[in-house]
Amino acid sequence: MASFYISDPKVLNLLTLDNQEWRIYSYICQQFNAKELKSFIRLVNIAGQFQISLETVQKCLDKLSKIEVEGLKLISIEDTGSYLKFDMPRHKAFIQSLGFKKYNTSRGWRTLKQHVSPEVKHNYKFPDLDQYQLEEKLSSLPTVELNQMKDSDVKYPWVLRRCKKI
Repeated sequence: MASFYISDPKVLNLLTLDNQEWRIYSYICQQFNAKELKSFIRLVNIAGQFQISLETVQKCLDKLSKIEVEGLKLISIEDTGSYLKFDMPRHKAFIQSLGFKKYNTSRGWRTLKQHVSPEVKHNYKFPDLDQYQLEEKLSSLPTVELNQMKDSDVKYPWVLRRCKKI
């Protein structure tokens, strides 16, 4: 699950980032917590992940913080005095537009499921029969017709195989 992340199509299509900036941005999107709507950005982790210096990471994040998509920055950086606080306003708005809410992600996952895995409908022969009724029906069929049926034609293929043996 760590390699799965939701990417904003407007960011993908509108921006021209170099390879290193894109890798850092996609890594930061992977670390985004959709349940709490919080970003997890640690400079040391990014530098270690891509084997680059901290200065390079800081320069890339500075460039990403200057880029806006539809009025929202990709990354916002706030200096609290003792540490830097990072946020991802554009990514957060995109995640919320899908239906993800703080501590309630079910609507967002349902939306993604509709787009990622469409329902596959099978046209089974005898779809309303349970496995015992199907066995009775198949055993009453002529042998030629029974031998022409494939496992994918019925809802319970083990019943068909058992009837063919008998």
